[in-house]
Amino acid sequence: MSDTKKVNKTFLKIAILAISVMLQAASAISVAVTGMIKSFPDQSATSIQSLVTIPSFSIMLFILCGNWIIKAIGKRNTVILGLFVAMIGGVGPAFVTNITMIKVLRFLFGAGTGIYTSLAVSLIGDYFTGDEQRNLLGIQSAVSALGSSLSTFLAGILVGINWQSTYLVYLILLPVLIVFMIGFPKKDSTDSQKTVTVENESSGKQSKKLPIFVIIGILVLFVYFNAVMAMYTNSGLALQQMQVKNQGMLGTALAFAGIIGSLITMLYGPIFKALKHFTPIIACGIGAVGFFGMAHSSNMILFTISMILVSSTTILIPYVYGTVMDSVPEASKNFAISVAMIFNNLGAYFSPYSLSFIGKASGMTDPTSSFVICAVVMIVLAVVFVFMQLNRNKNVNTSMAK
Repeated sequence: MSDTKKVNKTFLKIAILAISVMLQAASAISVAVTGMIKSFPDQSATSIQSLVTIPSFSIMLFILCGNWIIKAIGKRNTVILGLFVAMIGGVGPAFVTNITMIKVLRFLFGAGTGIYTSLAVSLIGDYFTGDEQRNLLGIQSAVSALGSSLSTFLAGILVGINWQSTYLVYLILLPVLIVFMIGFPKKDSTDSQKTVTVENESSGKQSKKLPIFVIIGILVLFVYFNAVMAMYTNSGLALQQMQVKNQGMLGTALAFAGIIGSLITMLYGPIFKALKHFTPIIACGIGAVGFFGMAHSSNMILFTISMILVSSTTILIPYVYGTVMDSVPEASKNFAISVAMIFNNLGAYFSPYSLSFIGKASGMTDPTSSFVICAVVMIVLAVVFVFMQLNRNKNVNTSMAK
């Protein structure tokens, strides 16, 4: 009996983690942009490039819609619907040649992804607690990042056939859908809580009020993604400015740094167990060192090591998600996670504009200086987490005194 429960729990973990594999795969088809520009000479390069970013818009839009869909059909059916819609929208462009239809399908891919995005995290909070929850949050972030790397790698192989074949990478969603349907219980225990949730929501607006720690955490993620995206957008220009040799290794270095960062994030559970709430403070400190290193690297080895340090800061993501799930009532969990994920995307989107604004205001407009700005941002975030920890200790001492 206990063995059966253990097996079912293992399948449940696999099922929940599986849906994160393609969460960050929207940009996988970026390798097809050049081929598509040649195939659609009547379209501007910007129009073709927008195919990479269209899903980002619909993801943010349908993250909000996801909460209504969950209430209507339940969490299990919402994930199944989202995966199916994302697969149709993802694979569809492989079989059509009309640019308008391709854009519609890309929007559909983002819509499907957005529908189940918040559940990739909140389902962990529904079924697991404590150290087990923290371990799974770390693995979830790692699976998402590794899935992005895998899909980009496969797309790079498929583009050798033709640009349309690149979209076949989204067939990965089919085994993900099958794994989820097999491993996740048909009778979703979280759906049986819907009546309780509705009662909580109707009892007053208090259930939707987010604690100050959660609000600060969500804003921290926005600022964090503003900074960390510079590693992807400014590295090439910075290497040219510093005249570093072997600049052609940047793609490999970014992939390697991403994989190492994912493996570190996968260990979030035991890391948090050891460092507790000092985890984000140390992570931000390491990120600051990494950005300073990127701004002053004399060769690709030092630059790659510095990028690994920056990539390791992704451990902040499961930390903030864990704080959200530990601090909000059940009725507000999906809403809070959805808001956090929207701010993640907004932070990444506004990164070039934010760094450009700060650079012009401070007279630091060159690519390497942007890394110095990011290092300072990481230090500021570390200070924010220090104050949060001090306030947390103060609250604990006050409650103990009572």
